[in-house]
Amino acid sequence: MMTLPAPPTVALTVDLAEWPGIVIRISADARVMATNGRLDALLGVDIVGRSMMELLDHDSSWQKWERIASGSDTSERVWELIFGASDRVLDTGAYSVMRLGKNEGCWLIEHPTPPLLSALASEVALVNTDLAMAQRTLVIERARLAGALIEVERSNSALDEFAHAVSHDLKAPLRAIREYADVPGASRMAKTEAESARDFRRIGELASRMRRMIDGALDFARAGQSGSRLETLDTGALLRDIVVFLAPPRGVTIRIAPDLPVLDVERVPFEQVFRNLLSNAITYRRGDNAHVEVSVLDAGAQWEFIVADDGPGISELEQQQIWRLFHTSRPGEGTGVGLALVKRIVESQQGTVSVRSAPGAGSEFRVRWPKQAAGSQGPRSAGDAVTR
Repeated sequence: MMTLPAPPTVALTVDLAEWPGIVIRISADARVMATNGRLDALLGVDIVGRSMMELLDHDSSWQKWERIASGSDTSERVWELIFGASDRVLDTGAYSVMRLGKNEGCWLIEHPTPPLLSALASEVALVNTDLAMAQRTLVIERARLAGALIEVERSNSALDEFAHAVSHDLKAPLRAIREYADVPGASRMAKTEAESARDFRRIGELASRMRRMIDGALDFARAGQSGSRLETLDTGALLRDIVVFLAPPRGVTIRIAPDLPVLDVERVPFEQVFRNLLSNAITYRRGDNAHVEVSVLDAGAQWEFIVADDGPGISELEQQQIWRLFHTSRPGEGTGVGLALVKRIVESQQGTVSVRSAPGAGSEFRVRWPKQAAGSQGPRSAGDAVTR
């Protein structure tokens, strides 16, 4: 940069007074010789006669000033410096250096930000904030729509399965009822009173079974529809209550692990899942002496609940069918809704359910349930307070 002679004192005074930014005259030994008063006012001290080392932020600006003063670094035309004194530290400012003659020091002149540019920068910052908020809202909305799309696809799948069940599985008891009812007059007259009573009893049983299947299908169709409030539940205590409700027969032992977690969940869906799994383990046991164990594993963002039994087991082929609505491995026992309902409820909670089994080796049903439900305060430990 061209070396300029020092301007006359009068003109210098006028220029200093009119310049909107900081201006200071610095001697060759790095002491302030003159100032337009702006830095003095901002720092609240008289800076004339002070060393630049006293005024510049030591960590960020002093070593930079040493390079400026020595003239060894000519890569920058504008320098960013931070001034400070006592307990005051100013914002970063942009400065130009006007060097004087040899051993005469220099002028340090701030480039102040014009008010219009400051206002524009504030407006840009507000726009950026609005854009960031809009982008965040958009991301949340996309996630919500993606979740809604998954739920629609799940509902469509359930509707297809429901339609198939109504058109096929529910017709079976209806056909049997018709066969018992549509008996020709002569044949009806030929039946004994005991045979007629048996037929009517069978019609009643089929009608009851059909009603249970319809109720089960409605439960299946409604599964996953949110509506229950979140409750903080000790899942171990809840499972022990389920065992009491199911009243397993003598010889059936159900053990609930002591370390089951406390969760914020909708009580009814959670209870439905494990009531069905435990009921199945009791119903399809291998003999009079049966053992069922419920344990849990930490699976990161989910808890993996394991319901293990020593029953007859399930073949690999049948494992692909057990989640179908109205499928049952023992015709005449149950409605075949339980496991289909379990799968639908668990998936509606963003979880998964699977089975590990082999004939003669018992079964393990593994339910992965999210630790944190939407709207909950996060996962809890078993020592937290619970609502029951």
